[in-house]
Amino acid sequence: MKKTIKFSVRSDMGRIRTNNEDNFYCNGIFMTVSERERPFFLNGEAKTPCVFAVCDGMGGEDCGELASLTAVETLAQSAGKILCDNKAVFDFVKDANANLVAIMKQQNIRMGTTLALAVINEDSFTLYNIGDSRIYRFESEHQRLLRVTDDHSLAEDKVRMGIITPAQAEKDRDRHVLTRYLGIDDEEFSFSPDVYGPFSFNENKKILLCSDGLTDMLSYGEISEIMGMDIDVSEISDNLLKTALDNGGKDNVTCIVIETGE
Repeated sequence: MKKTIKFSVRSDMGRIRTNNEDNFYCNGIFMTVSERERPFFLNGEAKTPCVFAVCDGMGGEDCGELASLTAVETLAQSAGKILCDNKAVFDFVKDANANLVAIMKQQNIRMGTTLALAVINEDSFTLYNIGDSRIYRFESEHQRLLRVTDDHSLAEDKVRMGIITPAQAEKDRDRHVLTRYLGIDDEEFSFSPDVYGPFSFNENKKILLCSDGLTDMLSYGEISEIMGMDIDVSEISDNLLKTALDNGGKDNVTCIVIETGE
């Protein structure tokens, strides 16, 4: 039986940057070029199955914006297949990466983008990531926030090798040196997204997808406290964005809060 999913997205260039290189995909909606010049607010509902994503572009000037926009435009073209078969996510990633590489070769530029993706079906959801945009899930029964994704960064590699602790990785100078992202020439390095789940709706009532502009500005405890509030998802996303900006807003901030319902 189809479920109704409530979602809320916020995207802001932050206090320091003069452009917004982030983008998102909310069940068919993403930011156009003209919408990047101002804060973006969207609240809505969707029927399952549905797809959500956050992309954090990189490359400087307009390249990061182009990278994240290319990724979500490719996702818009691929969403129909993904909704029918989750395995189509891998085809989408290959297509998005190929599109980015083609643009880079044509325009002689360098760019890339992260990807945090949620595919929500009637009774479960599956999560995917490439890069350091993160996904969290909130278990209402235990009132706890769980970080689902691992960053694809040199800092996380140090954690896996036992060189530094996870807490140290949050401040490590290599935390944003990515080892995997969309925009890598697959002739040189073949990769695919990490997959998490499927997760049941029984315990997981909220999902957070976000760029590092949020996680760099908020501690795990701050994110957990806000996600655990018994308020509408629109208020949760408002509070997440406001806290990120109040704490410095050093980067673009994008977050999608999803509530799976009862």
